[in-house]
Order: sequence, then structure tokens, then C-alpha cells
Amino acid sequence: EEDESAELLYQKISELEKEVAELRNQLEENSILMERSLELQQQRYLDLDSRILELSKLENNGLSEGPEDSVIKDEQEEEKLLYKNALELFEASRYAEALEIFSQVIITYPEGIYTPEAYFWSGELFLAQEFYEDAKLSYAEVFEQFPNHPRAADSLYKLGEIQRVESNFIEALNYFERVVSLFPDSGAAQLSKKSLKLIKEESNLID
Repeated sequence: EEDESAELLYQKISELEKEVAELRNQLEENSILMERSLELQQQRYLDLDSRILELSKLENNGLSEGPEDSVIKDEQEEEKLLYKNALELFEASRYAEALEIFSQVIITYPEGIYTPEAYFWSGELFLAQEFYEDAKLSYAEVFEQFPNHPRAADSLYKLGEIQRVESNFIEALNYFERVVSLFPDSGAAQLSKKSLKLIKEESNLID
């Protein structure tokens, strides 16, 4: 009976040690994911601030004063104001209103200066609300329609992040590798390298 009691006690201790180890691993994983989430959120709002500053600087840029140039200037001014309003609504977490204005920019100015940005930030709005399929469509539009725009790299990275969240690890790896290959000097490439490392740890995929 003493042997049986000792064996049961040993089993319970082993089970407790196993549970503690699993909890420790979960805490470490959650800590990593939280750090990544905060990093991405900070990057998003820092970028938002820089975009607003750039928009304010454009107010001082003059164009030629011919009739056609005057019309172009007016259209660009209207597009800029719409886009800036949408960004401010986004920053205030007024997502539905911001999305409506971003859509207005896309529809009214399909080849406008801020159309790629409008697609990208629409993707950010959908992503913030976990509407992943809609976010994918918005990010894909940036890369497919404007492959040379700076937002193309960011959009590919975000597509990879969505795939990672959905546990589609192979697809996520492909997106991150494309970012590193196509845009090696971009900030998105640096984030993709970190994501590649993390996703391989999460999914136990080794080169």
C-alpha cells in the first residue's frame, strides 16, 4: 500500500510539473505575441502621424497657374482633404466613417495620388475589426494595382500576418519571403524577417 501511495504521489507530481511547464510555455508565447502586437500598433500610429505631417506640408506646394493645372490642383486638394479626414477618423477609432471616406477616395479618384493609401488603410480598418477576408482584398488591391508604391511591401506583409493569425503557416511564409525578396530594404522586410523566425517556431517548420 505504501508503494502504491508513493507511485500515485509521484504520478501527481509529474502531472503537476508537466502542467507548470505547459503554462510557462503559454506565458512565453503570449508575451511574444503581445510584444509583436504592441510593436505593430506603435508602428501603425507612428506612420499615421508621419502621413498627416506630409499632408500638411503639401499645402505649401504650388502648381502652375494654367487653366488645366488649376483644375488638377483643385482635384488634388479635394482628394487630399478627403484622405486626411479619413485618417483622422481612423485615428479616432471611428472606423465606419473612415471606411466610407476611404471608399469615396477610391471610387472618385481611381488613379489618384492617395488611392493606394486609401486601399491600404481600408485594409487596416478591416484588420482592426478582424474582418480578415475584406482586409485581404484591400491589401491585395494595393500590391496588384500599385506594385511600385511603397505600400505594396506593407500590404504583402499584412497579408502574411493575416495568414499567420489564421494558422495558414505555409501561405504566411510565402508572403513574408516575397516581401524580403522583392523589397529587401523596406521596413516591411525587417518585420517579415522577424515573422519568419516566429512563425517557424510556432509551426515547427524548419528550413
